[in-house]
Amino acid sequence: MMTALRPSPWTRTRLIAGLASLALAAASCGQAPAPAGDEPAETESEMRRFQFVRATNLLIRLDTRLGLVWKVAENGDGGWSMLGATPDDDGEPVWNGRYGLFALKSGARGGAPQLLRVDRGNGRAWLVRAQDGARWTPIQEGSGPPPPAPTAPSGDAAESDGPVSLLVIPKETVAASPGEESEKVAVVVQALEKEGLALEIKVWAAKQLKVFSADAAVPPLLKALNSEHPEVVVAAIHSLKELGQASTIPKILALSEHPDPSVREAVQTVVVSVP
Repeated sequence: MMTALRPSPWTRTRLIAGLASLALAAASCGQAPAPAGDEPAETESEMRRFQFVRATNLLIRLDTRLGLVWKVAENGDGGWSMLGATPDDDGEPVWNGRYGLFALKSGARGGAPQLLRVDRGNGRAWLVRAQDGARWTPIQEGSGPPPPAPTAPSGDAAESDGPVSLLVIPKETVAASPGEESEKVAVVVQALEKEGLALEIKVWAAKQLKVFSADAAVPPLLKALNSEHPEVVVAAIHSLKELGQASTIPKILALSEHPDPSVREAVQTVVVSVP
């Protein structure tokens, strides 16, 4: 009896405007410097304080030291305007590169793009719509099943702040974006493995790895099979399925008796017996 991965068609997801440049934007910031008291890899003066991201028809500027964010039309009209509030002071030292910013996706019907701000010092993260009067909404740490999502109202009100699903960037978009694959993979793996980041980000990273080459994506995905979060394990199983490497089958089969039923179900949907 042999085992094989059950094939599944490529499901094209909605394009996440701006996130295609995530790898390049994050790589441009380099590794986050160590907080005061540790020996930094390079002097603070050598690190970039400001990060710039394009989001649909806007340019976004982030102060990576303080977490302040501004927006401006891509043609510069109106000048920079502050977007949302500054992160609450948690008493930790501030340093260039502490905060990162990513453009996630445009709203429905061409609405304001969604932005993700992350605190590399303690793993906190916030979401906001890039529009006047918007506020940063913290991504809460997962603890049990999430509350039921509210019913979205009709019309423009559906663009109000609220939970957002981090969608996978299509393989074609990633390939067309600037930068080497190794740089892009490194950013996604960091999101998957860094302690303290929100569970939603880790699940997204496990899903996103499936668009890269098997040589680059399989090792971190196999490591993710040991995650304490069943949601991450399930996402890693399905990404391994997409990559279709037969050598990963024994690792997946080893989870057949996993204590979480969602993991056991994922194993059954991926691995099938063939004559």
